Amino acid sequence: MPLKHQLAWVIGLLAFIPNLVIVLTFWASARGQSLETSLFLLVWLLVLALIAAGVGYILASTLLRPMDELTRSLYYLRGAGRTLAELSLPSPKQRPPAEIEQLREGFEELLDYLRELLEAREATYAALTHDLKTPLLASLRALEYLEEADKIGPEKRKEMLRNLRDELNRSYLLVENLLTASRLEAQRIQPENLNLRSILEDFRLRYAQQAQKRGLRLEIEGAGQVRAERLLLERALANLVENALRHAQSRVVLRAGDDWLEVEDDGPGLPDSLEALTQPFRSQRLRGVRAGSAGLGLYVARRVAEVHGGQLESLALPGQGTRLRIRVPGGQAASHYRPPLI
Repeated sequence: MPLKHQLAWVIGLLAFIPNLVIVLTFWASARGQSLETSLFLLVWLLVLALIAAGVGYILASTLLRPMDELTRSLYYLRGAGRTLAELSLPSPKQRPPAEIEQLREGFEELLDYLRELLEAREATYAALTHDLKTPLLASLRALEYLEEADKIGPEKRKEMLRNLRDELNRSYLLVENLLTASRLEAQRIQPENLNLRSILEDFRLRYAQQAQKRGLRLEIEGAGQVRAERLLLERALANLVENALRHAQSRVVLRAGDDWLEVEDDGPGLPDSLEALTQPFRSQRLRGVRAGSAGLGLYVARRVAEVHGGQLESLALPGQGTRLRIRVPGGQAASHYRPPLI
């Protein structure tokens, strides 16, 4: 039953019941009166019922008129055929009550949020297209050159193949981080009990060759347990390790403790605040410096921590390299967490 009808019933009953009591009391005291008197009282009850119903409907319509106007405004938004950037609620014909005004403000804030989200997504797609196109285009050119170059020698060919592998790896990491970021916003996590020392051992083996090529020592310290989704936690840790290997001068240390993982390097440190670096696609001058390809690396690490109820922290002192910690306190997933707009 519509709210207007419910409110009309309540108002009508409140108006009719007291009159009904009075009439019934008079009727009871007037027993033995003529049939005409009884018929008159019955007709009067029917008239009172009609009057109460009319008063209830009129008052309900008056009270809910601002709500009806807001509803029509929302239907207008749905059928306006405009872009999100052009949508706004029509101005009310008269000043609505405070409660309806709060509702209107809430809808306007929601529209503003959606507009900002749309702008951020457009910037995301633009940056993604640029960052994905660059390594793919470089790879295509390298393949075209290798196809025609018969006399470049094995060493030059190996060097070009290594460069080709690096470019394709950049594209792969970008797509993988993008898929992870999308999954974090769309699905619930599936936590399990994890041995962090085992994860560190796996990472040391995975990145040993890369660290050796760059002349870096890759060390692991500590141990602990955590309840988290393994693939997500490993993706976040991999982003931190790859950044550390890219910027370290002599060593990278992976640490673990109960409910946290940490990556430290002796490089130049973060070029900006961690908050700025974990906002993907916003800072063009920082792209590729620490945020990773398209700024997704640190953003994904931050979001992985947040969906597990934790956070990404920067613990290094100024001038002492970089030390980032993924803290997952008990693996309590923040299922309904919504981050600031990217």
